[in-house]
Amino acid sequence: MSTPQTPPGRPVPPAAASGRSLRTKLLSGLGVLLVIAVVMVAKVGIRDAFSEDPVRAGVGDCVAVTGGGDAPKVEAVGCDDARATHTVSKVVDDTFDPKVCDDEFDALSQQLDSDRFVLCLTPRK
Repeated sequence: MSTPQTPPGRPVPPAAASGRSLRTKLLSGLGVLLVIAVVMVAKVGIRDAFSEDPVRAGVGDCVAVTGGGDAPKVEAVGCDDARATHTVSKVVDDTFDPKVCDDEFDALSQQLDSDRFVLCLTPRK
């Protein structure tokens, strides 16, 4: 059995469609992108993807503490910044225990992997 020949000078008919619609191709592409995103988050670590590094401030530095409870947000700011809420009075390394600060201070424990420390803070007025 031979294949039909196209007479000379006639256009060649287009190849048969692959059977996959444009929508199916787009959904497949989005699926691949989703898998790549999940793999990247797993590689970086879920905790690191959604958390911030602890604020490493020194004695005399000012910080802005917002939020509260179990998840306050801390940002190092200039002492002339209107957002500055506290001044760092003491830094205690290698602990996560807020009791290392005297009662006159607000304590803020910070940790990222093995880096643990407590900032003893004096509220600014």
